[in-house]
Amino acid sequence: MSRLHIFQKVANVLVYLFFLSATVYSLVAPSSDDTIAEGQTYITPSFWISYVWTIIHLLLGGFVIYQWFSPAHEVALHGVGWHFVISVLLSAAWLALLKTGHYIIGFIFVLLTASSVSYIFYRLEKEYDINNWWDLLFVHAPFSLWHGWIVFSAVINLFQAFTGVNEDGPSVFMRILVILGIVFLSSTAVGYVQFKKKKGDVTGAIVIGLGLIAIFTNQNDPWIHWPALVAGIATLLYAASPLVCKLLGRSSSSESAPLLG
Repeated sequence: MSRLHIFQKVANVLVYLFFLSATVYSLVAPSSDDTIAEGQTYITPSFWISYVWTIIHLLLGGFVIYQWFSPAHEVALHGVGWHFVISVLLSAAWLALLKTGHYIIGFIFVLLTASSVSYIFYRLEKEYDINNWWDLLFVHAPFSLWHGWIVFSAVINLFQAFTGVNEDGPSVFMRILVILGIVFLSSTAVGYVQFKKKKGDVTGAIVIGLGLIAIFTNQNDPWIHWPALVAGIATLLYAASPLVCKLLGRSSSSESAPLLG
């Protein structure tokens, strides 16, 4: 292992620790009442969906440990590469901007983060097969979850940047916008399952499906509440269909797409 490779792996460990501390701070540090109020929209999900972050961080922690073992050497250095460092730094900046109420600039950073995470996600899907359970849990799974989460978060951040709530409830136009956002998320989840047919990824679809359920549990307006529930259930059922078909020994529309990769 060359010095450059060692430096890259050490950098991954350091930025992961920084990422972990930045995320914990963003969740537990107090926010002003004005910032909390400004961040509320008619598509804001319940807080419990943020625990997806916990799973992502645990698996990414596994990645920065697993990278030191020979089976992960190639995929860590050349599959994920320096985009892990880039993604972490962009994501930390995005979380800091949200914490301070800078939602428009935050939206720009969430798009940049999504671009970097997408690069890792598609590179892993196209060029690196899953050879064992460690590859599944600590290489493919965390970035699939992260990709689904960042897509969901980008839609929420978009509404935070350009919309808000009022005492009279959502207007007809706002309801239409929110429903379009819900349809976009559900369609994106379907795209995950259908991605390159044989390379379907239901993990990201499940994250989005749970996110839609979280919107349902947090929004009371019936024109948003019930569409979010229908879309969430439909998304989760569609995401589970390849696994169900595989268990039943039948071919699904996504050609029995595996859970990951």
